Amino acid sequence: MGKSYLLRALGQKLQGRRILLELNFTGVFQFEELVFRLHEGIEKTSAQHAGLEYQIKRLHQEHPPHRIRQAQDLMEYLKALTTMLFQAGQDVIISLEDPEYCEVQEIKPEELVKEFKKMSTAANIQLIILSEFPHLRAAEQIHLQKPEAHEIWVEATTEQRNLLDYSLGNLSFLKALIENIKQHQGSFNPDAFFKSHQNQFLMLRQRFTDLQWRLLRALASEEVVTQPHAFDFLVRHKLGAASSVERALRNLLDSAYILRDEKGYRIKDPLLHRWLQYLYYRKTF
Repeated sequence: MGKSYLLRALGQKLQGRRILLELNFTGVFQFEELVFRLHEGIEKTSAQHAGLEYQIKRLHQEHPPHRIRQAQDLMEYLKALTTMLFQAGQDVIISLEDPEYCEVQEIKPEELVKEFKKMSTAANIQLIILSEFPHLRAAEQIHLQKPEAHEIWVEATTEQRNLLDYSLGNLSFLKALIENIKQHQGSFNPDAFFKSHQNQFLMLRQRFTDLQWRLLRALASEEVVTQPHAFDFLVRHKLGAASSVERALRNLLDSAYILRDEKGYRIKDPLLHRWLQYLYYRKTF
């Protein structure tokens, strides 16, 4: 199963028993957007719990989110939020998904996670971090499996199975694919689908060296690459010396843009994987 599926199932299990605050800062480049996402998540959660909604309104009267303009302000706000949640006395679970993909310059992913970990020191607050970033891993990890088609549809068609395979088991991605097909008379329109993500990925491109980007492009040519050091693979994608590729590969692994398992190497983000495939190889499904 995927992370989105896990969170949705967790929310259903906790309904009426715990407060689940879901936060995702993936693809955030501006500090103001980080604050907006945080505020949006808190407001959405508080609206579902009458007692908490009143407490949050009081918190925002004393600590208006629009006054959070730098990292220190954010730390003070989270501290005040922790105090309020503790005093409210209700059990709270905070889920922080893929914090490594937060691109804000003012606060690094490690620092962001550190601040949320401080919140979990309160007796009634638990923190769940969904991440494969090495510096953010907990000692005990949960490995999520791709959902099966029968877990989503009662009787899956061939097209639905192809969609699930193309989404690489990411249910948010799958939902967006289905919506795109509905909007374009039953056919997938990749130009329209990837256009909305183009600027985000082009900005992401700037953080990689030329070799790292060519290696990502090469990995995207296949679902899984078993031997990226193999001579044929290096020559086919014009990657150069194996020693240089090894350093680039290690950097991408350490920064969690690619993953390695028993099958081989692959790009972690399904959307980035499919965008690269379409951009350079015109592959869809």
